[in-house]
Amino acid sequence: MHKISVPVMNYNVKRSDRKRLLQELRRFNAERIFLALDTYENDKKKRIESLKELEDNCKFFKEKGFEVGAWIWTFWVKNNTEFRNMRSIKGTEIREFMCPTDEKFVEFATDYMSDIAKCGIDLIMFDDDFRYGFLSDSPACLCDKHIEIINSITGEKSTREEIYSHIVSGRKNKFRDAYLKANGDAFRNFAYAVRNAVDKVDCTIRIGACACMSSWDIDGTDAYELAKILAGNTKPFVRLIGAPYWSVDKSWGNSLQDVIELERMESSWTRHEDIEIMAEGDVYPRPRIHCPASFLEGFDTAIRASGCTDGILKYGIDYTSNADYETGYAKFHERNLSIYADIDRVFDDKESCGVRVYESMKKVSDMVVPTKVNNSVNIEDLFFSKAARTLACNSIPTVYEGDGVCGIVFDENARNLPLSALKNGVILDIAAAEILMDRGIDVGLKKINSLLDDNNSSIVVRKEERFLNNNNYISLKGADIYHIELNKSAEILSDIKTFDGNIPVSYRYENANGERFLVLNINTRFDDSSMLKHYARGRQIADNIPWLSGKKLPAYVYGHPSLYMQTKEKDGCLVVGLWNFYADTAIEPVVELGKDYSDIKFINCEGQLNGNKVYLNNISPFAFVGFEVK
Repeated sequence: MHKISVPVMNYNVKRSDRKRLLQELRRFNAERIFLALDTYENDKKKRIESLKELEDNCKFFKEKGFEVGAWIWTFWVKNNTEFRNMRSIKGTEIREFMCPTDEKFVEFATDYMSDIAKCGIDLIMFDDDFRYGFLSDSPACLCDKHIEIINSITGEKSTREEIYSHIVSGRKNKFRDAYLKANGDAFRNFAYAVRNAVDKVDCTIRIGACACMSSWDIDGTDAYELAKILAGNTKPFVRLIGAPYWSVDKSWGNSLQDVIELERMESSWTRHEDIEIMAEGDVYPRPRIHCPASFLEGFDTAIRASGCTDGILKYGIDYTSNADYETGYAKFHERNLSIYADIDRVFDDKESCGVRVYESMKKVSDMVVPTKVNNSVNIEDLFFSKAARTLACNSIPTVYEGDGVCGIVFDENARNLPLSALKNGVILDIAAAEILMDRGIDVGLKKINSLLDDNNSSIVVRKEERFLNNNNYISLKGADIYHIELNKSAEILSDIKTFDGNIPVSYRYENANGERFLVLNINTRFDDSSMLKHYARGRQIADNIPWLSGKKLPAYVYGHPSLYMQTKEKDGCLVVGLWNFYADTAIEPVVELGKDYSDIKFINCEGQLNGNKVYLNNISPFAFVGFEVK
């Protein structure tokens, strides 16, 4: 059952007409409401007024049959004069965000949670600032107390500058590990303190938090560990990170399919634990003038189809306006009720199939900087999966468990890649190839030399990648390609022409152990568009999977940008979902299947099955269609 929770601002409930708000909530089929309190109130009188309003609103909605949660920022204190601020690892003070090593702040926050617990709520959820990352010019925290703790762990007397250097460079080291431990312990201690404080009021209240990008690694713990601490003797819950509104402005380079893949990735890290997981259906800042309802519905339907969460936190009601001001999100939700039912019926009982994306939850501890490929690292950006982005844009379905039809691993993820994965064929970028070489794996590379055009070492004739199979040329824009030397048996698939000769951009190789690789001579950490997201790259990957593993993709579509695909199967039955996350209509797409089928049922579309191909009618922008074949 896909449970729908909807957040509203606590202060705006009565102001916007509580009964009208109730009607909007019911249009979403919402079972749970989160009353958002915003940041802590320092003023005691305002705090009392806010909590009194919370108690009254809570009583109203519980009487109407809703489960009611309170939602509040974790470490954000406006106009702070009492508590110690976090500092980034570069030393920048992060104003208004408190360090959880400050005992006075922890006492203040836990007292606040006790007061919230007395309001009759069912849940407490901490907002997006339960994190150290993405708050300043670099991750946190290296305040004076954190430095003291780190030095007590290492036995050294290091300065902030020295600790910073060890965090962002070198191989695995005791300073970086101490930084991660100090961060994690502070968060764990805070979570225990909150749980203990609330237990004294009501031990049945569930407490959880919103995950963020740094929640899985540089925070020194992970969102699921914290969820279990916060839960106490109740069932843990987490809201994942990755929202539809990111795709409006391409935040951190994310398109809509990318945030869906991020949430699938996050959920795979706790797939078999009893933790309630909510998707982040945020359309910030609302209303639809900023983030279209079609983005939210595309996100919701794709998350439902994947089965990666237990429900969604669906931000369908504007935070500050009257309840009847922006009703478009609810209208689109109602319009899709039959599609939700079709997705539940067809997708629920099947397992995802496709290319296995290998993404490690924790990368920072083991990372190496510099290498021949990567001379520096933005720690926070390691969270985003460039491998998943490459596949999702090119209509190639993915999985995050098992072997898949083959594997794909980019960048630092190769340090933790299980060597058993190599037997199924693996797609690599140049950074992953370098890491596997360092692990003693023959990936067809003799040597990685300098970056192309670095120090005028070579001059490119034209910035074009030539694909040798059909002599097709694809324009390049700002891509990082390296001078590399290959083993004689490596088969070059594409190259770039320079005045010093042609340089391979992609090749495939089988080593003496029978392990096969498709290698992209591309630094994907700094390029995820011009060289990765185009028809020729998708075709290259799809065509080489049978060579890599002896298997075929369950389904593939060529020639339609951001036509996002998911595939699931069971007992010889394959279901294919397609979301057109692009402004153009996908005109008569042809779905290539991994084998012949004789029977088809269409979902929200029409078409024709002919053996191993499905010919579909046009797919409108941001529409969902699907089919089931046997």
